[in-house]
Amino acid sequence: MNMARFSVKVEISSYWHAGSGAGRGADVDALVLKGRDGIPYLPGRTLKGLLREGMAVCEELGHISPGRTDALFGKPAPEGRGDGSVPGALIVSGAALPEAERLWLASKEGHGAREALFDRFASTRISEDGTAEEHTLRAIELCVPLTLHAEVEGPPDAQADLEKACSFVRGLGSHRSRGLGRCRLSIEDIKELPHA
Repeated sequence: MNMARFSVKVEISSYWHAGSGAGRGADVDALVLKGRDGIPYLPGRTLKGLLREGMAVCEELGHISPGRTDALFGKPAPEGRGDGSVPGALIVSGAALPEAERLWLASKEGHGAREALFDRFASTRISEDGTAEEHTLRAIELCVPLTLHAEVEGPPDAQADLEKACSFVRGLGSHRSRGLGRCRLSIEDIKELPHA
């Protein structure tokens, strides 16, 4: 089967949070996911989920053929079973800053700029009488707007469908419903891969 590699551009236009599942003591309850170099990235499974969601919307609206979402992204195992999932035709990498930027940010010279990539946001629950409820203060680490790049490998005829799916992705990460993670996805370079 012929395969192609698609470059996906992820333009994030607001603060965003892709969680690591870890906190930093009493200071921050939820940290942004970072690589060993301390640079934030978006995991491939997260990006694949966003693209799958966009593709499912396209399929529901009749913009792509029925069954195309499962063909490209796979089909989960039936509920309650650990086996029976069907893999899709696409392989999705994580989305990261370009290598030159990552290397500079990870260097001694880029330390200050690397620290400036993150901010802290705190919130608390307010009771009906307008006061802060006890023990509800939570702080999360946020990342500044960035443009990340990922690669998707799959059949060449997936390009048009991926472009349609990208148009339906408007947010990523946690707290999307509160305005975080506003983004725009687009397909850029397409390269035919040699036969295996």
